[in-house]
Amino acid sequence: MKLNSFLDPIRDDGVGESPGSVLSRGARILRSQPPGKTRRSAKSRLPEPPPLGDDRISVSLEATYLMVGDRYDPRFLTPNELVDMTELMLAGRAIDRSEQALLLRGPRGRGYPVGEAGSARNIIADWQNHLARSVGRSDLNGVTRATRALGILGRVAVTRMPR
Repeated sequence: MKLNSFLDPIRDDGVGESPGSVLSRGARILRSQPPGKTRRSAKSRLPEPPPLGDDRISVSLEATYLMVGDRYDPRFLTPNELVDMTELMLAGRAIDRSEQALLLRGPRGRGYPVGEAGSARNIIADWQNHLARSVGRSDLNGVTRATRALGILGRVAVTRMPR
Protein backbone atom coordinates (compact mmCIF):
# COMPACT_ATOMS: atom_id res chain seq x y z
CA MET A 1 0.00 0.00 0.00
CA LYS A 2 1.24 3.48 -0.86
CA LEU A 3 1.73 6.22 1.66
CA ASN A 4 -0.48 8.71 -0.19
CA SER A 5 -3.48 6.32 -0.01
CA PHE A 6 -3.59 7.02 3.76
CA LEU A 7 -3.59 10.76 3.13
CA ASP A 8 -6.44 10.77 0.59
CA PRO A 9 -9.87 11.41 2.10
CA ILE A 10 -12.16 8.42 2.40
CA ARG A 11 -14.84 8.45 -0.26
CA ASP A 12 -18.36 7.34 0.60
CA ASP A 13 -19.25 6.14 -2.85
CA GLY A 14 -16.30 3.78 -3.21
CA VAL A 15 -15.42 5.00 -6.73
CA GLY A 16 -11.93 4.01 -7.74
CA GLU A 17 -11.40 1.65 -4.83
CA SER A 18 -11.78 -2.06 -4.51
CA PRO A 19 -14.45 -3.25 -2.08
CA GLY A 20 -11.83 -4.75 0.20
CA SER A 21 -9.96 -1.50 0.69
CA VAL A 22 -13.14 0.37 1.62
CA LEU A 23 -14.10 -2.25 4.16
CA SER A 24 -10.61 -2.40 5.66
CA ARG A 25 -10.67 1.35 6.43
CA GLY A 26 -14.13 1.27 8.03
CA ALA A 27 -15.76 3.53 5.50
CA ARG A 28 -19.50 3.51 4.92
CA ILE A 29 -20.79 1.47 2.02
CA LEU A 30 -23.71 3.01 0.19
CA ARG A 31 -26.52 1.04 -1.36
CA SER A 32 -26.41 0.94 -5.08
CA GLN A 33 -28.92 3.13 -6.89
CA PRO A 34 -30.31 2.80 -10.38
CA PRO A 35 -28.42 4.79 -12.99
CA GLY A 36 -29.56 8.36 -13.37
CA LYS A 37 -30.91 8.65 -9.83
CA THR A 38 -29.14 10.52 -7.09
CA ARG A 39 -29.52 10.37 -3.36
CA ARG A 40 -32.60 12.14 -2.09
CA SER A 41 -32.12 14.83 0.48
CA ALA A 42 -34.51 15.45 3.34
CA LYS A 43 -36.25 18.18 1.32
CA SER A 44 -36.86 15.87 -1.61
CA ARG A 45 -38.79 13.49 0.62
CA LEU A 46 -41.61 16.02 0.79
CA PRO A 47 -44.53 15.43 -1.56
CA GLU A 48 -44.44 17.18 -4.88
CA PRO A 49 -46.34 20.49 -4.94
CA PRO A 50 -49.59 20.54 -6.89
CA PRO A 51 -49.22 21.46 -10.53
CA LEU A 52 -49.67 25.09 -11.44
CA GLY A 53 -52.89 25.69 -13.24
CA ASP A 54 -55.88 27.90 -13.51
CA ASP A 55 -56.73 28.49 -9.85
CA ARG A 56 -59.77 30.72 -10.15
CA ILE A 57 -62.79 30.81 -7.98
CA SER A 58 -66.05 30.86 -9.83
CA VAL A 59 -68.96 32.52 -8.11
CA SER A 60 -72.39 31.05 -8.68
CA LEU A 61 -75.11 33.03 -10.43
CA GLU A 62 -77.15 33.24 -7.25
CA ALA A 63 -74.19 34.56 -5.26
CA THR A 64 -73.53 37.20 -7.92
CA TYR A 65 -77.11 38.43 -7.77
CA LEU A 66 -76.99 38.44 -3.95
CA MET A 67 -73.80 40.54 -3.98
CA VAL A 68 -75.27 42.97 -6.49
CA GLY A 69 -78.59 43.14 -4.64
CA ASP A 70 -76.79 43.86 -1.41
CA ARG A 71 -74.97 46.85 -2.91
CA TYR A 72 -77.43 48.32 -5.42
CA ASP A 73 -81.15 49.03 -5.47
CA PRO A 74 -82.52 49.28 -9.04
CA ARG A 75 -85.45 51.35 -7.72
CA PHE A 76 -83.07 54.05 -6.48
CA LEU A 77 -79.98 54.00 -8.70
CA THR A 78 -77.85 56.65 -10.37
CA PRO A 79 -76.56 56.05 -13.91
CA ASN A 80 -73.01 56.01 -12.47
CA GLU A 81 -74.02 53.24 -10.05
CA LEU A 82 -75.69 51.43 -12.95
CA VAL A 83 -72.31 51.26 -14.67
CA ASP A 84 -70.70 49.83 -11.52
CA MET A 85 -73.56 47.36 -11.04
CA THR A 86 -73.34 46.03 -14.60
CA GLU A 87 -69.55 45.69 -14.33
CA LEU A 88 -69.97 43.58 -11.20
CA MET A 89 -72.62 41.45 -12.87
CA LEU A 90 -70.43 41.04 -15.93
CA ALA A 91 -67.48 39.93 -13.78
CA GLY A 92 -69.74 37.40 -12.04
CA ARG A 93 -70.99 36.16 -15.43
CA ALA A 94 -74.59 36.97 -14.55
CA ILE A 95 -74.93 39.00 -17.75
CA ASP A 96 -73.02 39.20 -21.00
CA ARG A 97 -71.76 42.24 -22.93
CA SER A 98 -74.96 42.64 -24.96
CA GLU A 99 -77.11 42.70 -21.82
CA GLN A 100 -74.71 45.18 -20.22
CA ALA A 101 -75.00 47.43 -23.26
CA LEU A 102 -78.80 47.11 -23.15
CA LEU A 103 -78.93 48.24 -19.52
CA LEU A 104 -76.45 51.07 -20.01
CA ARG A 105 -78.22 52.46 -23.08
CA GLY A 106 -81.47 52.64 -21.15
CA PRO A 107 -85.01 52.36 -22.44
CA ARG A 108 -84.56 55.08 -25.06
CA GLY A 109 -81.47 53.37 -26.48
CA ARG A 110 -79.36 56.55 -26.27
CA GLY A 111 -78.05 56.23 -22.73
CA TYR A 112 -78.72 58.54 -19.82
CA PRO A 113 -78.05 62.30 -19.99
CA VAL A 114 -74.69 63.36 -18.59
CA GLY A 115 -76.32 65.99 -16.41
CA GLU A 116 -78.33 63.29 -14.61
CA ALA A 117 -75.34 61.00 -13.97
CA GLY A 118 -75.39 61.68 -10.22
CA SER A 119 -79.15 61.82 -9.66
CA ALA A 120 -80.97 58.68 -8.56
CA ARG A 121 -83.84 57.31 -10.61
CA ASN A 122 -86.08 54.28 -10.64
CA ILE A 123 -84.54 52.23 -13.45
CA ILE A 124 -87.22 49.54 -13.15
CA ALA A 125 -90.01 52.11 -13.62
CA ASP A 126 -88.22 53.51 -16.69
CA TRP A 127 -88.12 50.06 -18.29
CA GLN A 128 -91.74 49.30 -17.29
CA ASN A 129 -92.91 52.51 -18.97
CA HIS A 130 -90.93 51.56 -22.07
CA LEU A 131 -92.51 48.10 -22.04
CA ALA A 132 -96.01 49.60 -21.82
CA ARG A 133 -95.32 51.98 -24.72
CA SER A 134 -93.80 49.14 -26.81
CA VAL A 135 -96.81 46.92 -26.22
CA GLY A 136 -99.15 49.78 -27.17
CA ARG A 137 -97.25 50.33 -30.43
CA SER A 138 -96.87 46.58 -31.10
CA ASP A 139 -93.09 47.05 -31.17
CA LEU A 140 -91.80 43.50 -30.81
CA ASN A 141 -88.16 44.59 -30.62
CA GLY A 142 -88.93 47.07 -27.84
CA VAL A 143 -90.91 44.46 -25.92
CA THR A 144 -88.04 41.99 -26.17
CA ARG A 145 -85.47 44.53 -24.98
CA ALA A 146 -87.63 45.70 -22.09
CA THR A 147 -88.41 42.14 -21.03
CA ARG A 148 -84.73 41.22 -20.95
CA ALA A 149 -83.83 44.33 -18.95
CA LEU A 150 -86.71 43.88 -16.51
CA GLY A 151 -85.75 40.24 -16.00
CA ILE A 152 -82.25 41.23 -14.93
CA LEU A 153 -83.27 44.24 -12.84
CA GLY A 154 -86.17 42.33 -11.27
CA ARG A 155 -83.87 39.55 -10.17
CA VAL A 156 -81.56 42.10 -8.54
CA ALA A 157 -84.53 43.78 -6.83
CA VAL A 158 -85.82 40.46 -5.47
CA THR A 159 -82.50 39.66 -3.81
CA ARG A 160 -82.54 42.93 -1.87
CA MET A 161 -82.89 42.36 1.84
CA PRO A 162 -85.42 44.52 3.68
CA ARG A 163 -83.75 47.19 5.76
